Amino acid sequence: MNLSQYIAKQLSSPAGLGGKVAASVMNRQNRPLYDATIRLLSPSDADSVLDIGCGNGYVLGLLAKQCNGAFAGIDTSASMIRVVSRRYKEMTFACENAGAMSFADGAFDKAYSINTVYFWDDLQKTMGEIRRVLKPGGLFINTLYSNETLDRLSHTRFGYRRCTIEEMIDHAGFAAHAVPILNGAGYCFLYQRQG
Repeated sequence: MNLSQYIAKQLSSPAGLGGKVAASVMNRQNRPLYDATIRLLSPSDADSVLDIGCGNGYVLGLLAKQCNGAFAGIDTSASMIRVVSRRYKEMTFACENAGAMSFADGAFDKAYSINTVYFWDDLQKTMGEIRRVLKPGGLFINTLYSNETLDRLSHTRFGYRRCTIEEMIDHAGFAAHAVPILNGAGYCFLYQRQG
């Protein structure tokens, strides 16, 4: 495995010391994405919010400084779930895949995911599962780098799915639109659950 493959593996599912380093680097590099997502999410004390791909909980920590909502997170990395569970004992965490979550129907007012869509096995199935755990009228924000940005990075050749804007917008049960961020280097896709 070369360095680019190792970086891609750690960014998709951080583990061990390399995972801790990868999570720290991600938090620094992705801060503009985090800020854009939080601004559009506009969390309040009354909101229940799910972080899909929570990693070490950095974004949840930023949200908790803004409001006293009820926060939860999932990640496929058991290593990251152990870290974040120790850090935020008042929040709920689970090591699971976004395509098959254990939460009840309509459990959340809002949800977000930042740079995880590249690793989802089935985009339509996962979006259906996110719709299921949102309340009617609930908001989901899916934040990601543009395909052009991904193409400039060597590690994204390994296991990173590229999605078109049309693929990202077209999901049953959601009203959706794209908000360009970082001068077009990324997007926040906003989905409002219908019905």
